[in-house]
Amino acid sequence: MADKLSMNLAEMQAFYGGTDTGNVIELMNQTNDILSDVPWIEANGTDGHKTIIRTGLPEVYWRRAYRGTPVSKSEKTQVKEVCGILEARSEVDEIILNCYDDKKNAFRMSESSAFMESMRQQMAETLFYGDSNKKPDEFNGLCMRYPSKTAPNVINAGCTGSKCTSMWLIAWGDNTIHGIYPKGSKGGLDHTDLGRQTVADENGNRFEVVVDRYQWMCGLAVRDWRAAVRIANISTENLSKGMDETGFINFKKLLVQAKNKMPESMRSKAVWYCNSEVMTALELQSGDQKGIHLTYGQYFNSENVASIFGRPVRQCDAILSTESAI
Repeated sequence: MADKLSMNLAEMQAFYGGTDTGNVIELMNQTNDILSDVPWIEANGTDGHKTIIRTGLPEVYWRRAYRGTPVSKSEKTQVKEVCGILEARSEVDEIILNCYDDKKNAFRMSESSAFMESMRQQMAETLFYGDSNKKPDEFNGLCMRYPSKTAPNVINAGCTGSKCTSMWLIAWGDNTIHGIYPKGSKGGLDHTDLGRQTVADENGNRFEVVVDRYQWMCGLAVRDWRAAVRIANISTENLSKGMDETGFINFKKLLVQAKNKMPESMRSKAVWYCNSEVMTALELQSGDQKGIHLTYGQYFNSENVASIFGRPVRQCDAILSTESAI
């Protein structure tokens, strides 16, 4: 860990190997693709991460002999990305737990898996839709960074209603877009066994439970806005329409535009993200000679993964089909 600035969840699982934290990360990693891709970097503060973003390049000049060159510098701005705390608790009645003898730990993990799955889904959703203006305790997601059809690196697919979705091209990296966790904390989902506690039921009567706490402190840092492209306002009602039908969504055109908005050095490492409905539409259109051309290869240790322009397509159902047009 000391030799590398960032780790993904799989690397965190190996780093915390043999601990409850490692087991929890592995379970989450089995069920959510996008969380496997995000590199996580320890923030330089306990409540967030201050970073310098270059907003303009320095002026450069042609010169002649015996003529000087003006001094110039790049334009930069400081941004602070904040971290939020996602937390869940599991309480198991001690009477139930005692029925499992030497399999108590396995049963507790089984009972807690529902909490962890909910956290996993919430984290994936927040990566896209987090809005600290509406919910001050969460961090701002990607939609807050690419909020308008006229914003840089946003392509308008034409939907004007409330049944829209988006497709994303994202180049994760230490200097592009990455996750953050507070300075001095553990990266990923942290599990704490709070042990045996006495609690009260709805009538105030007391009983004993065994308590587990699951906590994930994290945020999102966009260091270079060019590292993501959003195809917004995709009509979910028109996804199944053919080329000769009114309202047809020309994914070939949209995806070419998206690819070319990202610098080549970034797009060579980028990943496409869409929900299951868009994934189905892409595969259906790929059957038409004039449609988008999908190929299938090995990515992420899996075979037959769809790719577009040589970059893999990840299905991520945290991307809603009920977005309002922007």
